[in-house]
Amino acid sequence: MRLQDKVALVTGGGRGIGAAIARRFAQEGADVCLVSRTEAELEAQAQWIASQTGRAALPVVCDVSNPADVERAVAAAEERLGRIDILVNAAGISVAAPSTDLSFDRWKACLNINLDGTFLFCQAVGRGMIARGQGGKIINITSVVAHAGIPERATYAASKGGVRQLTQALAVEWAKHNIQVNAISPGFIMTEIVRDYIRRGIHKPEKLVARIPAGRMGQPDDIAGPAVFLASSDSDYVTGTILIADGGFLANGYV
Repeated sequence: MRLQDKVALVTGGGRGIGAAIARRFAQEGADVCLVSRTEAELEAQAQWIASQTGRAALPVVCDVSNPADVERAVAAAEERLGRIDILVNAAGISVAAPSTDLSFDRWKACLNINLDGTFLFCQAVGRGMIARGQGGKIINITSVVAHAGIPERATYAASKGGVRQLTQALAVEWAKHNIQVNAISPGFIMTEIVRDYIRRGIHKPEKLVARIPAGRMGQPDDIAGPAVFLASSDSDYVTGTILIADGGFLANGYV
């Protein structure tokens, strides 16, 4: 049990990568606060965690881009679970549109959730970690688009690139408090967002897989393992690192 009796707050915990990470954390011995806008999904994940692992699972409905909601969610986790040792910022949306047609409202919506939401939770949880003086782990979920240009993803790329740089800035600022701040950059993972893009013809699975040396699309559980490492004491000397988990997509210079 690599996370025995730790307490984690996971945003985007109702589905996809966030849910996979929350489940894996509980299997490794952690109690988990699940945060999302979708109450039914949160309840389902909380029930699975409680029944399958016996760990505490606290679902909290929250708009991650709303500062008051964020403060309320963090306060609920600290009150019900005692503290927060680990924060995972997995909540996010994706926008696919030609940049010439992208509305400012859609631009802002993506930045508000992906970048502002990550900052707000880092700030609120970071304050508690610093005040307790026991250190902590923060894991932000960015994307391969933070490292390479992909057409018609301007706002998503801007938001995830911002998360990447925010991660490194906070890592440097909070290292003196024994808080390790790292990020994971997933490649093309079979989440609901990616499935929707495939249904709409925006992503062509065969084209993507041809570019991925691993020969397959990723699954949410492929990100849960790296998250456990970054949440555990095995990574106590790792901070400001962006861990790429993409099956070799970015490394592949041969197309």
